[in-house]
This record gives sequence, structure tokens and C-alpha cells, in this order.
Amino acid sequence: MNRLLVSFMVPRYGQIIHTIRIQSIQLFSSNLSRQYSSIIRLPTITSLIYQQRYASVPRPKISQVTNSDEWLTSSTSSTKQNEKTNSSIIDLTKSITSQPFCDPPIKTNDIDSKHTFKETEQELVILPTDLNSNAHISLKQLCDYYTKLSKKNLTILVATTAAYGFAIAPLPINIPLLACVTLGTVLTSASANTINQLMEIPYDAQMKRTRNRVLVLGQISYRHATGFAAVTLISGVTILTLGCNPLTGILGLSNFLLYTCIYTPMKRKHIINTWIGSIVGAIPPVMGWTACTGSIDSGALLLAFLLYAWQFPHFNSLSWNIRQEYDRAGYKMMCVSHERLCLITSLRYSIMILLSCSFVAPLIDMTTWLFAFDTLPINFYLIYLSYKFYRNRDAQSSRKLFRYSLIHLPLLFTLMVIHRQVKTQNHTTTSSRNELIPVPI
Repeated sequence: MNRLLVSFMVPRYGQIIHTIRIQSIQLFSSNLSRQYSSIIRLPTITSLIYQQRYASVPRPKISQVTNSDEWLTSSTSSTKQNEKTNSSIIDLTKSITSQPFCDPPIKTNDIDSKHTFKETEQELVILPTDLNSNAHISLKQLCDYYTKLSKKNLTILVATTAAYGFAIAPLPINIPLLACVTLGTVLTSASANTINQLMEIPYDAQMKRTRNRVLVLGQISYRHATGFAAVTLISGVTILTLGCNPLTGILGLSNFLLYTCIYTPMKRKHIINTWIGSIVGAIPPVMGWTACTGSIDSGALLLAFLLYAWQFPHFNSLSWNIRQEYDRAGYKMMCVSHERLCLITSLRYSIMILLSCSFVAPLIDMTTWLFAFDTLPINFYLIYLSYKFYRNRDAQSSRKLFRYSLIHLPLLFTLMVIHRQVKTQNHTTTSSRNELIPVPI
């Protein structure tokens, strides 16, 4: 298995070099024993010196990097002894050209089931991908990279929940305020997702779901992505603060810090990261509520809890079918180490969503009592799918639960907008100045 050794950046040149541990492969086959009588090994590299400038260009072709003598420089005596081995490297990437340099390790099924693999520890260095400093990226391609850095689908979901929070608030809808909170949430979410990808480049390279991200493939530079994250964060927080109110700006900045500084590192340390990530997802609708009302009250807290609870059946069902990849990449997830807890929490929080919609929302005058009856079918079906996921523990039930969760949330929030309790702002009339002037008797 590939395992990360070192991931560092040369500050002066802005260049990233990833070093991961790979297993050398010895092929034994009845048909190939005569041709391959010796072990195929990758060279051991102990020191690398690069003096190229890091630029944002697409990934180079394999033909540009197959010659190790052009890019690798040895500085120790141990590597000098392996010069003969370095000159006879067999490029294994030719058999798996569709995979990036830092893919997961080659499996038996990838080549031929008749082959047997014996593994010994070696070191493989991912070469810098920006080999041409004069390469040009079109505006369309750059926008595509930005949307991928922002995790487009996730950012749209976060911004939609913020807009729903604004619409559910018990005051008349103000279109300019709604536009400000939506745009500000999009920008802060894009910044947080970019920083998340910058921190997880070596780990994303080991998962099929994430190994084609732009930073893993080297399609955009580390420095460029960092600048994009800084610009979007400053712009987003400024729009939330000046366009809405300071409370909404503070919530947006706090959510960014919670996602990047606490949730992302915790993913590799403890399964509590799922609960922390649920808090991150629960804050955007509160931002929409505060943008409309300027305060946090019982309605905002209920919205936060609904989003917090919804993320457990949503994410647990998503992670269930890729738990082996999470394990290989070193992530501490419930689906890997606490499978029963992963299943039971999905069912538990699905029931809590039903109770919150049927009792709490009408009791605090956030919605009418008709909302409690209208949401019963969609909430009961969510509980049913969560129960099937708990009982069956298979890929089919997890996929059904995940797909329905994507439908359940907009249905729930749409019904909440329809049945919301609209309150008018009561402005106390003050006495005129003439009434305050004492009249002589």
C-alpha cells in the first residue's frame, strides 16, 4: 500500500514535492519467468534538488518524465551505487496510463490474475507537474479549475441551505439581502473547500473518489490555489459583514475556521470529526436567518439542529461504500472502525428529524401545525430507509438512503417556507417634539 512519508513545499520557489512509500513489485508468471528473471525495482531516492519555478500548467505527458536522469539528482553515496539500477527502470505507468502518478497501489486484477506480487518497501517521488513555465491556461479552463477547487456541488448545497434559512425567517423577504447572504456563503464555502484540498493532496491521491482533483493532478499550482482561497475568503466575509450584518460575517468566518482548522485535521485523528463536520453544515442556515433577522433565536437553533441531524444519514450512507478507501488513506471514520455506530446514528437522527418537525417547529411558532402533518410522509420514509440501511448493511440500501437524502432536505425546507409564520415588525411610535414641550397653564 502507498503510505505517505513526506509532503512539503519549497517556499522560495513555491513548489510542492510529495514523497510516498510504494511497494516494489516482483512478477512471477509461468509464461514470463524467462523474460523477467530478476526483481523489478524502483530506485531508492534519498535527496532531490529542484530549481524550477512552479507555474500553473496542465499535467505533462508521461513521455516528458519517464527519463529519470533529467529530473532526479542524487547526493549520497548510497544512490550512486544504484546508478546502474536507475538506468534500467521499467516504467510501470505504461500499464496504467489512465491513473495519476500517486494512485493507489497496483492490484492483482489490474494486470493479470495469474501474476503473483511480492512487495518490498521502496520510495517513489512524485515529480513536479509544472514543467513548462510558459504554458498558457484559457479563461474557460481556469474557471473550470476554480469550480473544482470550490467543490461545486457541495458549495451549491451550502449556499442553498443559507438561502432557505433566509426564506424561512419570519420577516418579509428582502431580495438584496438574500443575494448578499447567498453570494457571501458561496465565496466562503469555496475558500474553505480549497484549503481543505490543499491540506489533503497526498491523501486524496490514494482514493478513487478524489484522486482526479486538480491539485492532485497538478493542473493548478499550490500558490495559485492559496491565492484563490484568500481572495474568496476576504470577499465572502466582507459581503456578509457589510451587505448583511456583522453577526452573519462572524458566523461565516467562524465556520471557515471550524472547517479548515478543526474538522479537516480531525479527520485523521478521531471519529468525532463526523460530529464536528455536522456542526459546520448546520451553520449556513443560521447565517441566512441572522441575515434576515439580525439575531439568533429558537427558530435559528431549530434550523441548525435539522441540518445537523440530516447530515448523519446523508454522510454515513455516502461513506459506507467507500470505507475501504477511507481506511487505506488513513481517515478515522465511523464506517471504518465503528460500523454499528455508523448505522445506528443514521437511524437515530432520522427519528429526531421527525420529532423536531412534528412537535418542536409548531410549538415555537416557527411553522403552522399543518407543517407537522405534511412532513410526516417524507420523514417516515427517511426513517424507513435508515432502518433498512441498519438491518441490511449493504451497498444497495446505503445508495437508496443517500439518494433520498438529497431529495428529503429541499422537500423539508420547501414545506417549511410554505408553512412559516410571518411576523410583522412592530415599530413603536414615539411622541412628537411638540408633545414633549410643556404647555403653560
